[in-house]
Amino acid sequence: MKFEIGDWVQGKTVDGEFIHGYIETVDAQQEIVRVRVVQSDHEEAVGRTVAVRSSWLKQLPAAPLQDRQNLESLIDLALSTWDEAWFDELTGRLNNVSSEEEQGKQRARLQGSFRNRLGLFENK
Repeated sequence: MKFEIGDWVQGKTVDGEFIHGYIETVDAQQEIVRVRVVQSDHEEAVGRTVAVRSSWLKQLPAAPLQDRQNLESLIDLALSTWDEAWFDELTGRLNNVSSEEEQGKQRARLQGSFRNRLGLFENK
């Protein structure tokens, strides 16, 4: 499997530790990738970069960035890694999602204001 920088992966290290993180570098000749660990069953590995054989990793699907919950999780990750540029980008996207949600709620309220006491008005 061919990995690229920035891909989200999970797998095991040579010591058998479960890791979840993103790829920082790829050495295609030796099939070694360096993974920034964001979750692990070994607490000391979190936040560090570990070298892992690419065959021991599985690529994870990319999460959509239009989802509020995914954006909030990524913002937490940006804060924990002190990545200010990424934090700014993600909070901008979250603000856009929030304003779109608010506009949708306003449209629903306007549509809901045309109800009569018997229910929805229907054109026949």
